[in-house]
Formats: sequence, structure tokens, C-alpha cells
Amino acid sequence: MNTDTDIPLRAQFDASDMYRPPVETPAAILEARMEAAGRRIATYLRHLPLPERSRHELALKTLTQLAEDPGDNPCQAEARGMKILRELLAAQTIPLFVVPAPPLKRGHMRPEEMDRRPWVRVFMRVWQPLWIMSASFFNTCLIDFLLYLLILAGLYAISTPFF
Repeated sequence: MNTDTDIPLRAQFDASDMYRPPVETPAAILEARMEAAGRRIATYLRHLPLPERSRHELALKTLTQLAEDPGDNPCQAEARGMKILRELLAAQTIPLFVVPAPPLKRGHMRPEEMDRRPWVRVFMRVWQPLWIMSASFFNTCLIDFLLYLLILAGLYAISTPFF
């Protein structure tokens, strides 16, 4: 089936081009560093009590200043971006209506239960070990003692003559 006029299969589809890694240009490296720093800055700003508009403005200012000198590697770019962001946050005042605080509940507080008979509690605390010991004695030892007395009474009745 294969004639000289047919295009060889290798020329039709070359799979080696598909699996070749992308060429890393300086622009691609810079973009990767800025993307990693931008993710960290966005995560940090998301958890600050700031209005949404000022969050976006701060992120834009930080990334603009970071683009001038991102550093040699992604970690350095992230650290430098966080340093720039902290400098910008120190210069900015946080609006009072945004400062986080727990909600105030000014309802009536129920009083704590008071012990009206403290002597009963003291008596129970002091005598509770004795109570446990006496209960243990009556549940185990007293029954054994009574059984022993019944056996002795039976032996005495057998050994003595009735008439």
C-alpha cells in the first residue's frame, strides 16, 4: 500500500514536538514569579479587615512596585512582595468601621447556681469515702460473715444431742 508518492507516517504526525518542554524566556520566568507573589499577597489581603476596593488597590500597588525588581527566584519575589505590602499597610490607616471585634450582646446574664446548703456538700465530701467503704463491707464482707455464722450454727446443732 505504501508507495513512493505517499507521505511517510512520521512526517504526517510528529509526537516529539508535542512533549517538548516549553522554552523558558525571561518574560515567562518573571510572569511565574509575579503570579506566585500575587497569590500570596491576595491570600494575605483576603484575611485583613479592609474594604474590597482598598484590597485591590493595595495589591495593584504592591505588584507594580514588585515588577520593578522581583528578585532572583519565586521565594525571593514572594518575600519582597510581602515586605512592600507591609510598608504600604503601615502607611495606610484602617477605617474604624472595619476593625474586627466580637459582636456585643447586652442581654441579661443568668446568675450562676449557688449552693444554698454548703454544710451538706462538705458533709458529703468528707463522708463519701466512709460511705463507699461501709457499702463495700455490707455488700461483701457482711454476707460472708453471716454465711460463716450459719455454718457454725448448723455444725453446733448437729454436734449437740436433742434429748
